[in-house]
Amino acid sequence: MFSSPTIYILLTEAGEQACLNCSKSKCKCVDRPGSQGCERCYRLNKTCLRGTSTRAMQSQKNNTVARIAQLEGKLDELVSSLQPQNPRSTSSSSVRNSLSTAASDTSSPATYGDHNIPAASASSSDGLDSSPEESLDIFRTHMLQYFPFLHIPSDVQWMRQERPFLFLCIMAVTCPSIPTKLALGEKIRKIATEKMFLSSDPGAVNLDLLLGLLTVLAWGYDHLLHDTAMGLPRFTQLAITVVYELRLNKPLPDDSNVLTAGLGGCTSTRAPMRTLEEQRAVLACFILSSIVSTCLDNIQPMQWTSHMEECLEALTRKGETPLDEVFAHQVRLHRIAREAEHIRIASTAVPAAFHLTALQRKVNEVKQSITPDLQYNSLFRASTYYTELSIHGLVLSKKQDIPDLQRLEGLHACLETARSALDSFFQISPTDDYIGISFPFFNYLARSILVIMTLSTMNDPIWDTNLVRSTVDVLWILDHLINDVQQAKASRGEENESANGFLDKSTKKLLSLRASAYAALVPAKPQQQCSSVAQGAEDDLQVLRMFRAYELMDAGLMASFMEGTAIFDGFY
Repeated sequence: MFSSPTIYILLTEAGEQACLNCSKSKCKCVDRPGSQGCERCYRLNKTCLRGTSTRAMQSQKNNTVARIAQLEGKLDELVSSLQPQNPRSTSSSSVRNSLSTAASDTSSPATYGDHNIPAASASSSDGLDSSPEESLDIFRTHMLQYFPFLHIPSDVQWMRQERPFLFLCIMAVTCPSIPTKLALGEKIRKIATEKMFLSSDPGAVNLDLLLGLLTVLAWGYDHLLHDTAMGLPRFTQLAITVVYELRLNKPLPDDSNVLTAGLGGCTSTRAPMRTLEEQRAVLACFILSSIVSTCLDNIQPMQWTSHMEECLEALTRKGETPLDEVFAHQVRLHRIAREAEHIRIASTAVPAAFHLTALQRKVNEVKQSITPDLQYNSLFRASTYYTELSIHGLVLSKKQDIPDLQRLEGLHACLETARSALDSFFQISPTDDYIGISFPFFNYLARSILVIMTLSTMNDPIWDTNLVRSTVDVLWILDHLINDVQQAKASRGEENESANGFLDKSTKKLLSLRASAYAALVPAKPQQQCSSVAQGAEDDLQVLRMFRAYELMDAGLMASFMEGTAIFDGFY
C-alpha cells in the first residue's frame, strides 16, 4: 500500500494551490516568504485562506497512482471488517463445492466418480447395501431390459471416470434404502442445477448429464417418492434442453461454431459422426417426453426430426446388443402412438376410420419386421399393446365420425388388447423382475388398467358393461396386483417395514382403488352404509368418478391415475 506522505507529494507536484481570494479574482497568488498568506491578500488587508484549486482537484482525480492507493485503502478496510465474521474466503469454487455436496449423515461418504455419495454405517439399513459392481450388475441384468437405451460396460472404474453423473444416478435408482435414495436424489438435483445454470465450464452440459437425467426419469420414480408428479415434467424439460444444446436432434455441423472459434480459437473435438450412445440418448428422450406429455398434458414432447430417423436406422443396422433391436422397435411404436395422440386432439376433415386403418397397418408392419426371438419379449409386447390401445382409443374421442358398428368393434378391440396386455404383464415374476420395471413400462400397465376400468363403467347404449365385467374382472386384477406387491415386499426382505413404508403405502392405495371399484361395480343395497375403507377411497381418489368425466385415453385421466395410485412405489 502507498503511505500518506507519498500521496501528499504526488498531489503537491500535480499543481499549485492558490488562496480563495486570488482564485476567485483569477489573480496570481504569490506566497509571502517566512509568513502565512500571500502578497496580494497582505496588500489588500484580507484574510488569506488556502483552498483546493479546480486544476489541483482535476489533477488528483486523473492521477492513476493516487486512485489506486485510494481504492486499496478502501479494500483493506472492507477486508478488515469482514475477517471477524468470515475468516475464510468465500470464492466461487467454494460455492460450487457446497452445491456438489449432498446432505449426508454422520458417517463418511463413499466416492463415486467426482461426487460423494452419503453412506451410512455398516450397521445401518440406510446405507448402500450393494457394492458398485453389484449395483451395476443389477442395473444391467434386471433394469435395462425394460428400457434399453444404454450399453453399460462392466468396467466400474471407467464408469467412475468417464460417466460420473450417470454412475451416481445408477447408484441412486438401484439403492433399496428409501432414506438413502432420497438423499442421493437431492444430490442429483444439486449437481444438475450447478451444471445447467451455475457452471461456466462449456463442457458441464454433456452426454453424461443427459444419460443421468434419462436414467432418473426412467427408474427414479421421483413422482412417487415425493407424492407429486411435478418432478416428471421438470426433469423431462431439462433432458430436452440438454439434447438441444448438444444438437443431438440435428446432424453434426460441417465446421466449428463461429462464436466458439472467435472467442477462444477452439476447434471441435467431436467425432465425425454420432456415436450409438448419442443416438440412443436422443431416441430415449423422445420416448420419455412423449409419455410424460401424454400423461400430464403440461409439456410439449420433443419433436421428431429427420436426423432422429437417421439415428433410428443406424441403431437398427449397427446395434451393439440384442436389446438394441427391442429399443428400436419401441421407438417405432411410440412414433405411431404419437400420431394417434395428435389425431385425437386435432381437428381434421379425414374420417377417423381412415386413420384407424392406416395406423393399424403401421403397427402390423412393425410386428412383421421383428425376429422370432422378440415375439415373446415383454417390453416389445407391452409397447405394441400400448400403441394399439392408443389407436383403438380414437373410437371415443372421434365417436361422432365413426358409425356405431365400427365403434363397437373398436371398443371390443380395446377390451381384448387391454386384457392381453395384463395377461402378458402377469407372466412377469414379482420376486425377480419387479425391481427393474421402468417408468415407461409402468405406464403401459397403467393404461391397460384404466381402459378396462373405463370400459367396465362407461354409459353407452351400444356397449354392454355386464358382458365386459363377465369377461374381465377388474377386482381380480387388482387383487392379483396386491398379491404381487406383497410377494415383492417379502422377496426384498421388507416384511417388517413400518406402516409408512413405500410398499405398505402402495398396498393401501391399491386397496383404496379396489374399494372404489367395488363400490361402482357392485350395486349397493337400499340403506346400505358404505364401509369406511370405501368411503375414504371415494373421498381421496375419486377414481371412478373421473373415469366417467374423461374420455378414454385422456391425458387428465392418466395423470389422475398416476398421482392417485402408486402401484410400484417402494420397489426402488
